[in-house]
Amino acid sequence: MSAYFEISRESDSKIHIFRVMDNYCEPHFHSNIELVYVVSGKMNININGQIKSMTGGCISVANSYDIHSYTNIENSDSIVMIIPVELVNSYIAAIRSKVFSSSFIESCENTKNIFNVMEKLLQAQDSSNELVSKGAAYYILGLLCDCVELIDKPAVSSTDLARKILVYLQQNYLNSLSIETLARHFGYNKDYLSKFFNSYLGCGFNSYMNALRSRHAAQLISSGKSDLTDIAFMSGFGNYRTFNRAFLQSYGITPSDYKKRLAGLKRASQLCL
Repeated sequence: MSAYFEISRESDSKIHIFRVMDNYCEPHFHSNIELVYVVSGKMNININGQIKSMTGGCISVANSYDIHSYTNIENSDSIVMIIPVELVNSYIAAIRSKVFSSSFIESCENTKNIFNVMEKLLQAQDSSNELVSKGAAYYILGLLCDCVELIDKPAVSSTDLARKILVYLQQNYLNSLSIETLARHFGYNKDYLSKFFNSYLGCGFNSYMNALRSRHAAQLISSGKSDLTDIAFMSGFGNYRTFNRAFLQSYGITPSDYKKRLAGLKRASQLCL
């Protein structure tokens, strides 16, 4: 499991809403506000290191640059709404020095109202104009502020450290890195940083790095790079065996089988032309 800065979201200025079955998403962060309403089933939601099991009627809110991830537990059906911050300036101004006392809201009258608005947006998103979407976003955020206490934002938080580390690793994961070199770079004890990874991101440093590198390798395979040994080294792995094991852990399939599957899909698409 890896956490990363979702840069693709930064160039998108539209509100997005979609329904997801068996929701799974690796830890990531961006400037947008991301809401998840659990329609039914059960899923674990992790926001800034706080993990909550959410069931039908519950909603989570990840504000700008909150690190968040989702894991399906039992047949989860959820609605995800992503709101660019530039579309809700009044909301951002109102909470600038505040944070929600909890990112997780249990089922209540307000969450039911939020669900009703989300459903209407889903049904009308092909024909809905931007003003309707923006108005709905303000209404939903207002309902959240009405049912969750706002408290003062701490001057320094572990979230700030996490963001700095994640950005640094996103920029350097192709290089040779260890928990020791990371600790020296940020001026922390390696044991503290190791515990930080496990408690905050839910994975160890090596697992985190392997997932980042595996994602890069998958992109290289998809782009047509042929030699898997070259791909292993180009993705930051020290040897092919580690690459093979890490890729299998991340994708549930070996690199060679992944490559064969992509080739099969390509041949099938050509036959359909």
